[in-house]
Amino acid sequence: MRIFILDDQPGLAGMLAMSLCVAGHRARGFYSATETLAAIHEADLLVTDYNMPEMTGLEVVRRAYDQGWRGGVLIMSGHPTSIKEPMDHPLIRMAMLKPFATSELIDAISLIEEGIANPT
Repeated sequence: MRIFILDDQPGLAGMLAMSLCVAGHRARGFYSATETLAAIHEADLLVTDYNMPEMTGLEVVRRAYDQGWRGGVLIMSGHPTSIKEPMDHPLIRMAMLKPFATSELIDAISLIEEGIANPT
């Protein structure tokens, strides 16, 4: 599975991508929504933060969908009370609260791969 990690904290995106690579996934970290959208068709799964300065994670999902991308999405947030819009979109498979252990992310990705994950 090809996984993109999008977070405005470059260290976090890179660390999560590296951890997923160690776990056997092909993962790449991004900290720019624009760069992620330019390459989105190379991904099977997008793990994106919701709260980012350039655009929200949900806006990234909408734009990717508008570009014809049909992968899965896992939305993560360290500030869920700041989310003021419904988190419903056909691509969203799961949501996670930050902070989380890398093992929890790996488990969540496994559920998504198996088609067991429930939308938010």
